Amino acid sequence: MKFVIEKKELSAISSLVYRAASNKNTIPILSGILIQVSKEKGLTMTATDMDIGIIASTQNIEILDEGKALVNAHYFADFIKLLPDGTVIIELNMEASKLNINYGRSSGFINIYRDFEYPNLPLEKMEKKMVLPQAVLREALRKTSFAAAANHFRQVFTGVLFDLAEDNQLKIVASDTHRLAYFNYQLDNDNLNPLSFIIPIRTVNELLRVLNEEEEVINISFSENNVIFHKDNFILLSRLIEGNYPNYKQVIPSTSTSRVLIKSNSILNALERAKTMPTDDKLKIQHVQFKFNENEVVINAYSEIMGELEEVIEDVQIEGEKEVKIAFNTNYFLDIAKIMQSECNDMEISLSGAIGPAIIKNPDNNNYLYVLVPLRTGN
Repeated sequence: MKFVIEKKELSAISSLVYRAASNKNTIPILSGILIQVSKEKGLTMTATDMDIGIIASTQNIEILDEGKALVNAHYFADFIKLLPDGTVIIELNMEASKLNINYGRSSGFINIYRDFEYPNLPLEKMEKKMVLPQAVLREALRKTSFAAAANHFRQVFTGVLFDLAEDNQLKIVASDTHRLAYFNYQLDNDNLNPLSFIIPIRTVNELLRVLNEEEEVINISFSENNVIFHKDNFILLSRLIEGNYPNYKQVIPSTSTSRVLIKSNSILNALERAKTMPTDDKLKIQHVQFKFNENEVVINAYSEIMGELEEVIEDVQIEGEKEVKIAFNTNYFLDIAKIMQSECNDMEISLSGAIGPAIIKNPDNNNYLYVLVPLRTGN
């Protein structure tokens, strides 16, 4: 195997792929990145730890000899990233078990894995189910995945749900049982069958690295117990999280007692300052108290050790019940405040009393909402 490629091209592909390789030493070949060169497909790189697999390819190379080699994924990607811009020549020396890397008048080599049996990703029988604009999927994952649980005894809550209904409405949902983020999109495809599946957060993070705002679509297919996201020159395969996701629709309140319109920037800044207040031993969850009154809201953060912060936000519009006192997890509210501040001047908060869940949304956009369960602080 021998080929010539620009460093930027080589680094871009290896940076996409290497993260799928295992960082454990139990099965050495799974820590590798498989480099394959053929005149038919150009340069293809593959990495997998059997939970996730990524394949990326390019035709922007000069092929001198076809072949393949397996090298340590993390070392190879880190090394290529640090090379100077310019032409790189990669050549396999099978007798010495080395992959030679030449750049300008300098060179290096990486030891290869020999006599390996690299696992084949189950792509032969994959069945395409739907197509999404990249920008839509990126927005949906960005606005929901943060609400998933980092750890939970019910594994379904550590992933993101894709729920396709008979009317071609795709709901993308994440929840840790204390909050829920919900994104809705109307698919244009015809004759789609209802479908529901859950992907891990790790898969979400890898998708967000590759999805962009271009008009190109991303295809979603399935093979065995794997979901496959693919577009030109890129494939991401992931195991699905098994289990039934609870009925998220029941969590979203259908009515409210108060509807509040408040400046997104004002509440974001207030919460950022409230976040500086440390937690106390009594209630270890960092929280803020909201007191809604006629045309204003008072936000209070208190620490017995450090002090107290009280902020008054004016120019607030309140419909329905005017006086409501309610507490929220500071970080949970801050997560959604950052999203709202980036897309709307005013956010809408629908309240269901002091202990009922609140709905937070952009008043001009009905395809996304956030449900936040209040805290019972005893105050």
